[in-house]
Amino acid sequence: MAPTGAGTRMSATESLLWRIERDPVLRSTVTAVSILDRAPDWARLRRRMLQASVRIPRLRQVVVEPPFGLGSPSWQRADDFDLDYHLRRVQLPRPTSIGALLDFAAHEAMGEFDRARPLWEFTVVDHVGEGAALIQKFHHAVTDGVGGMRLALEMLDTESRPSRKVAPISSLVDEPSDGTGGRPSAVEQVAEAGRRVVSTSLGLAATALKASRTPLESALSAADSARWGARLVAPVAEPCSPIMLSRGIMLSFAAFDVDFARLRESGRRGHGSLNDAFITAVVAGLRRYHEAHGAPLPSLRMTLPISIRSEQDPVGGNRFTPVRFEIPLGQPRPADMVPVISGLVREWRTGPALSLTDTLAIALNGLPTQAVTAVFGSMLKNVDFIATNVPGLPVRAYLAGAELLRQYAFAPPSGASVNVALLSHVGHCCIGVNIDRAAIPDTEVFVACLEEGFEEVMTLAGAPKRAGSGVAEAGSLS
Repeated sequence: MAPTGAGTRMSATESLLWRIERDPVLRSTVTAVSILDRAPDWARLRRRMLQASVRIPRLRQVVVEPPFGLGSPSWQRADDFDLDYHLRRVQLPRPTSIGALLDFAAHEAMGEFDRARPLWEFTVVDHVGEGAALIQKFHHAVTDGVGGMRLALEMLDTESRPSRKVAPISSLVDEPSDGTGGRPSAVEQVAEAGRRVVSTSLGLAATALKASRTPLESALSAADSARWGARLVAPVAEPCSPIMLSRGIMLSFAAFDVDFARLRESGRRGHGSLNDAFITAVVAGLRRYHEAHGAPLPSLRMTLPISIRSEQDPVGGNRFTPVRFEIPLGQPRPADMVPVISGLVREWRTGPALSLTDTLAIALNGLPTQAVTAVFGSMLKNVDFIATNVPGLPVRAYLAGAELLRQYAFAPPSGASVNVALLSHVGHCCIGVNIDRAAIPDTEVFVACLEEGFEEVMTLAGAPKRAGSGVAEAGSLS
């Protein structure tokens, strides 16, 4: 596609996400799968996507490399944008189960984008069970998880035959993506994260201004910032796991549901948040998987993406900070583990690391692409797992007349063994699992252990209100 205009330079974070894909293991393709009760009206869907591509410039932009590779790439408008390339419709062999749909979605996720076109592809799959599905695939440089939800709102209605557009995300969001146990909205939590970043930045600036008067205090503050910066980019020699060692480019998707209220209550009773209970459940599943292989371990290393997006930020772009830390497994009981997780997350959310991300990204972008890829490989390839929590919709929503029954997010492993993503949807926590098959070849065993981990943690909330464990079978819609 021929780009036009001067364009907009990629942010430092976007540029890094783009450049590190020289190593295929570090690809940052984000995929989401929406289960629909019927096939959407194709003409209405095309109109809505065409409107969205006008309102969200990033959907019509391509990445243009700078001359001679000097400087950052830029986003430029493509003058021959073709909606029919990006919005597709397919039929799989019938009957199409949820498992077959997820296999197809994983295959789509493994394919590279055409870099001469805007970096997104949406595919409607007909005849999935009694309904249909929508597979959404976009490059992480286009937007992050919260931005992806805002993009989805451009396509959705609150009525099957709407007279107006769906309400703004500020009135639709669910549990905060990294809350602290209270019940403020996700937007309030994101705004608070932004205020902390500004406050920390101003504090660092004030410290610099006082340096001549209080050199010792200035030195201590600078040393603290340097310590946090070193923790953000420190290389990791090997995984904590003794069995999830290899990394590759073959992926498997799995999905299951848990009850939103019970998981949130489990976090509350463990003196934490829904997010703390979610991470604890993932850790419990990983512990069970290792025990099943006769390989107990003292700790696990995770990457946690923390959103710093505010309501003023555009839909496109990335406003998150990925932080890495080790989780000790000496307290296997959920009641003991939730506070440990809560403390670790709080340490990173309140420390100066969030304010250092852009500075570090700018510094890393000054390195040659090969060096940047090597640095990120040393940081990410030995992470055991990623846990991603994105606030979703608490109300029923419709896509061109078809109701969304469930939405699953499949965030990229980006060098980790697995990325487990929670996307809330109308009283459910939709759990999407993106597995690197080189690290975890027995995916069915792993998913079973993961479901058992959620069951274990939700015992904190007491018995479920109805029969069953509260965990749906992988791929089910119940």
